[in-house]
Formats: sequence, C-alpha cells, structure tokens
Amino acid sequence: MTMAVGFLSLPTELICHILILLHPRDISRCAMTCNIFWLVVQNSVYIQYKLEIYAQGLISTGTVTMNSTGVSKKTLCSLKKLASLWRSDFHATTTFETVVTTAATWGRMLPIQDVKCGLWWSHSLRENKFYIQGCDPNPTLSQTWSIAGDVGSSLTTFDALQDLIVVCSEHPYRVNVTNAKQDYHVCWVEFRLASSQRPHLSAACTSLECKHTFGAPSYYRADLSPPVICGDRVFILYYIEDTDSCHPEPTSGMFIQVINWRKGYVNRHFLCQLDICELDLFYLVDEQKLVIIGPEGLMYLYTLQGLDESPQCRIFHLPKILHLSLYNSQVRIHGHPSLHGKAARPGLMPSYVPSLESQIMVLEFLPEAEKAILVIDMAIFSDMALRPDMVVEIPWSDWGPQYACYFPHHESYHISVFGNKMAYALPQDHIPNPGQRLEGLSSEGYFYVHIWDFNKRVIARSECANDPDSPGLRICKPGRIIDSFGEDIVSNRAYIATVCRTPFPTAGSRIFLEQDRLTVTRARNHEVNIQVISPIQTDVGSDIAE
Repeated sequence: MTMAVGFLSLPTELICHILILLHPRDISRCAMTCNIFWLVVQNSVYIQYKLEIYAQGLISTGTVTMNSTGVSKKTLCSLKKLASLWRSDFHATTTFETVVTTAATWGRMLPIQDVKCGLWWSHSLRENKFYIQGCDPNPTLSQTWSIAGDVGSSLTTFDALQDLIVVCSEHPYRVNVTNAKQDYHVCWVEFRLASSQRPHLSAACTSLECKHTFGAPSYYRADLSPPVICGDRVFILYYIEDTDSCHPEPTSGMFIQVINWRKGYVNRHFLCQLDICELDLFYLVDEQKLVIIGPEGLMYLYTLQGLDESPQCRIFHLPKILHLSLYNSQVRIHGHPSLHGKAARPGLMPSYVPSLESQIMVLEFLPEAEKAILVIDMAIFSDMALRPDMVVEIPWSDWGPQYACYFPHHESYHISVFGNKMAYALPQDHIPNPGQRLEGLSSEGYFYVHIWDFNKRVIARSECANDPDSPGLRICKPGRIIDSFGEDIVSNRAYIATVCRTPFPTAGSRIFLEQDRLTVTRARNHEVNIQVISPIQTDVGSDIAE
C-alpha cells in the first residue's frame, strides 16, 4: 500500500526553506491557512527576520549581495544589531551631552521640547524663539531662531526636519451666518521657513484660506486645534458651536481641514457628531489615517479617501473600565513621531523608520482614581487588518485581547514611544510584577528608564529555543484587571521588559526614545541639560545568512 506524500508531510526544514522563498505577504497568508504553516513561521528565526524587515520597510536596492532570505547581508546585520541593543538589565553609555542656555525662566513648567532624528528643539513661548540643538558633534545644526511677532499669538507647529513652521491665524470668535449655502472664513494658514520666517521655498503658495459651510443661519464659533504636520500634509481639527443665545445648541460636529502645503490645496471633511469635543484627543497615524478618542469610550479611526470623498470610519470600543472615566479625566496620546518629509534632511534620519505594522500607540488615562495606560498595536489600523467587509463598530472583545495591553499607571511616570518600543520612567530599577502599582516619582530623587518592546516577531524569536542570538530578554504579560462591571480585561499580548541600571534625576526631566538611543533632558532655571545615551554595545554574533 502506497501513501501519497503531500506538501504538509514534508520535513519542517524543507517547508521552512520553501516558505522563505515567498514574498512576506504570501508567507503571512500561508501562516493563516493551517497550524503546521503557523508553527513553521513562528519558530523559524530566518522567516521572522524576513517578516520584520518587510514590516520595517527595509527594501533592498539590489546593489549588494543577496542571500536566501531575499535581503542584503548588510540589512540583516543592521537589524540584528538593533534588536540586540536593549538587552535585559542593560547599562548605558553617554554618547553626547551639552547645555543649552536660554533667557527664559522655566520655573515649575517644563519647556515645550521635542526630539526627532537626533535633533532636539524647544519652543520658548515667553521669548518667541526656537532653540535647535543637534545631538552630535555637528555644530551647524545648533541654532536659535527668532519667531515673528505675529506668530506668538497664533496657533503654530514646527517641523525641524523640513525647516517648516505652519502658522494658523486666529479665527473670529463669532461668525454671523446669513446664507447657509455660502462658504465662510475660518482661518488663514501660512507656510514659512522656520530658520528665516520667510515663505517656504517648497510651498506652492505662501498661505491658504480655510473655509466652512454652516448648516443654517445663526451665530457660530469655530474652535481649532494647532496644526499637525505629516510630510506634505497639514491637518487642522476643529468643531463648530451654535452660540445663538435664543436657541442654544450643543456642539454640532467635528471637522478637519486637510491641506497639501506643497501643492497648494485645502479640503474639509465632516468626521463625527460628539456632545463633547476634545481637540487634543486627536492622533495622526499617517498621511491617510487619524484617530480621535471620544468621551463615550470609543476610538474613531478615519481613513481619508479621495479629495471629495467622505473619510471611511471604523469605531473601536475601549474597555468598560475606561468608559466611565473619560468624561472627567485627562487623556494623553503618545505615539511614534512623524518622520515623513525626511528627504529635506536625510542625514538626520535613524537607520530605518518603522512602518505602521511595527508601531504602538499609548493612551494615558488620568482620572482621579484607577489611572492606567492602554498600549495598542497599530497593526490593527493597517490596510491588511481593515478588511472591506469588516463591521463599522468593533467591540473590545474582538480586537482588544489580540492588539492591546492594559497596565496600572501613575501620572508622574514619563512615556516616550518609538516604533514598537515604549520608554517608561519608573521609580525602581527592576521589572514590576504584573498588575503591580508603584509609588510616584520623587521630586528630589531618581528614576530608572524601562524599555518595553511589544514587537511580536522579536518576542517569537526570543521564545524560540533554537535561536542562537536570543539575548535572554524577560518576556512578561499584563496582570489580571477587573473592570467596573466585574469583568476581566483580558489581554493575550506579551511584551519584553528591560531596564537601564543608570539612574537619572527626577526634577525637570523628560525622556525621548529613538531606535538606538535615549535622550534625557533636564531643565533648571536658564539651562536645559541634554544627555544622549545608548546601550553598551554587545556582540550579536555572526550574520545569520552565513
């Protein structure tokens, strides 16, 4: 009696060799067909590296030697080096340190700061100045730019990579609408070189007018968010209120102005109907997608279609424990910095830019009790996850356990996000137990930076016993949390937790995570101390292709 030998009957090593020849998208599709393929993909270090390279957007130019995985040896070695940096209980070394002297007195308020691609900048509201500091020995990137007087009283946003400042002029407090079919002025938006305050050379026009068509004659007020820059696009979120004292109405809706500042056009879209609008609960995923956190415990994902088409909306329900606190709590959104428009200053770019499938977003909830953070895998927002046949409203049980982690939190803990990693400032130098609550940071003491990595492929490689390059990272899972209705908030997601043994002073400090470095700033009186640290390099072994 003879038996037909099917493909699934082949040895695991041969199946792995065949799968690794496929395109990463096809590998992912195969892994979803049956348990045998899924186990091969999960347990193969080579396949996991190939999927990671694809997710990170690392595309070979074809000018270097390729191996059997379809990527260059140089790219593989770079990825291995980056993956091994934040090892368990790592020690850091200072790679750059400087002090920026300003004329402003910060007092108890920290200055507005940001770090992007190794470039630190601060916006001094009191002086109307931008302070720019390159966090490397290159002195040409260290400058102080004065801001024009008309900018200080306007809504402004600055992008150091594109030398761009977007100025949104103040809008009228009330608009008297007599013709509901007519467009009315909302604001003017200007595009300037931040270094000189002159019109930006890449802009199609020096300014654009944003208009709005109101529903009915009355007196209205438009409340605008500061502009948000993402590459060639600028987004301004706003809502309209009917202020007619005879017929008081609640907020009539949330809208967005989408501006292409290089090509010179602007378009507006209606987003949602909300009783309460919080303009700071707005996060830009990329040039096509944006997220709004609603006070009713919903997370709205909008995907922009064509210029004149309405945005596609998906509604994700948040856990019930957060549903009761959104009306009276402060919510902060932490995410990956926008690195679009990188062509303007390519020398500042990190080794690679994570794609949407390799990023997280952190929601920080600060009610009077039960403070928490919710870490969301942004793969749920990718085109592969958002199928056309998907329902508009998605309950927590259908997405939360697979794509989110819930943790107890304290408002004094600092958070910075880059890609799949979150830098977390905690008062202790050891990994907390699941669900453990820690005390707040001491104003005169020290804190320790923890690096939490939620990359599923990195975790799979660390769990693989046959991985010779596994750094022995500590794999954790969130603790058991009970919501306000007595139900469990279940999460199946694991994460890797590491801690830097170097303590940092708490008072006046901020942290900024990038791929291979951590920037710690400390503001005191007229000075900002900038310290860039990197994990002490370790041997990551030979290239896996060899």
